[in-house]
Amino acid sequence: MMKAKLAASLQSPGSGPNGLTYDGKYLWCIDNREQRLCQVNPTDGAVINSFVCVPGIAGLAWDGEYLWTSLAGEQKLHQYDVNTGQILRTLKAPGPASHGIEWEDGHLWSADVGDDKIYKINAENGEVVHSFDSPGTRPHGVAWDGKNLWSVDTEYKVIYKHALNRGDVLESYECPEGTEPHGLAWAGENLWYDDSSKNALFKIEFVES
Repeated sequence: MMKAKLAASLQSPGSGPNGLTYDGKYLWCIDNREQRLCQVNPTDGAVINSFVCVPGIAGLAWDGEYLWTSLAGEQKLHQYDVNTGQILRTLKAPGPASHGIEWEDGHLWSADVGDDKIYKINAENGEVVHSFDSPGTRPHGVAWDGKNLWSVDTEYKVIYKHALNRGDVLESYECPEGTEPHGLAWAGENLWYDDSSKNALFKIEFVES
């Protein structure tokens, strides 16, 4: 198995970061102590924008205009206007405990720790288009690089590269020792994940083991 190494790290703007996404310029993460969503500059960690959100968010996704969140305990997906902090739409999550979510061309991907599945749903009506079994026992973060899907398992501490839609594992990478991956995001040319135990955001690179 190949390994991931830390290329950069940022202090999270709050405690317990759980979900992570990228809006094309900035990262978004969760401050679970203050119950706010934070837009963060990936070069220096500065907070660009933040707003209060509902508690219990476990995942984030950016659809090009709005921010989506998953509520694991309520089986809900919310769409937020980041300028007003208002919830615009709500969908029922496809599984019992949706965590990491990702946007892909009118669809949302959802990694579910309740049934260890990864779902693709229609973002208009919430209908399940496709699903596959996670290769790990606690799929937490999920990201799309424009071609392939990525997931990270918090229990195994492994990042998986999947063939889009089929879910076949193309590559797998062991996370750096001592880190606890949660949310996952593809930001330009690199993956990032947040670590709730260390209150940190990590940029990663891959190396041969």
